[in-house]
Amino acid sequence: MKYFFKKFWILIAFAILINIPLIVLGTVRTNKTVTLKGGTSIVGDFVEVENAYKAEGSLSTIYVISLDHSTILQNLMVQASSTSEVSELPKHYLHFTDMEIMKMGRIQHESSIQYSLMLAYEAAAAKNSTINLDYEYDAYVIAYYDAVSEFRIGDRIIGVDGIYAKNDFTAFKMAFNEAVASEENHIFQVSREKEELEIQNSKDNLRIAGYSYYILDQANAFPKYKIKPTNVGGPSGGLLQTLALYNSLLPEDITKGKKIAGTGTIEPDGTVGPIGGIQQKIYTAYEDRMEIFLCPEENYEEALLAYNKLRSKERMKLYSVRTFNEALEVLANA
Repeated sequence: MKYFFKKFWILIAFAILINIPLIVLGTVRTNKTVTLKGGTSIVGDFVEVENAYKAEGSLSTIYVISLDHSTILQNLMVQASSTSEVSELPKHYLHFTDMEIMKMGRIQHESSIQYSLMLAYEAAAAKNSTINLDYEYDAYVIAYYDAVSEFRIGDRIIGVDGIYAKNDFTAFKMAFNEAVASEENHIFQVSREKEELEIQNSKDNLRIAGYSYYILDQANAFPKYKIKPTNVGGPSGGLLQTLALYNSLLPEDITKGKKIAGTGTIEPDGTVGPIGGIQQKIYTAYEDRMEIFLCPEENYEEALLAYNKLRSKERMKLYSVRTFNEALEVLANA
């Protein structure tokens, strides 16, 4: 019996010695971010167009898994992987809470959907005049603020010096641009959680970034569409969202039966912008057997590093694009 209890306590001590370090490594968070391979999402999962033309192939966005303030254990595990990445969290993001980062991602995604709808409908209307989507400017929504700024994630700048966007967008835009660039005193009218407040344009307060939000006339759009809920955040699906929407509005199928994926932000003028996690997105698209990958020009060199590591890279062609129209040209000739 004494031998049994002695062995029992040895096992308990051994378990404690092993588990305590693992608990510490798995709970202590760092100022690093981990980026892992994610998956592909067919763009039809985001927006559904009434009587949409069907594609023989598919258009998919690529998402990655990002863990900000990752634990020591997560960092160690990722360092042992050839397809994942651990990096320092930018110092200017350290003041954000997890909830604010999630809110930031939602704002980016919502604006991206808006821009995609506006651009796709406008481009399709150039070929079919019955297609229409009217919209008007709503507010400039804050998606980043510096630690010393009075702004917060989700703040909506609705006016400047008493000039409101809903009353006169042109005058508001001029006043907004002047207030951002000027050292003179200007006052922003801000809507924050149904409360209106005023913030002055000091040097510290203007350390912000955001997105223009629009009110889309969904009720009178033709054809009608429905935005579907999703857990995906961020703006990186903008280019593929726009391509898929455009393809659903017109009879000509730009997929030509191929599995097309890619990444890149989109602006209302069609500019394709850079994104993060490009190497993990290349690996993800390849594993999901995509045939074409569209990449923002600014991410191309980094994407090429991952692409050249693929065993049978000829199975998936990589293209860099600068604009929505350039992406259409690539697909037309691919």
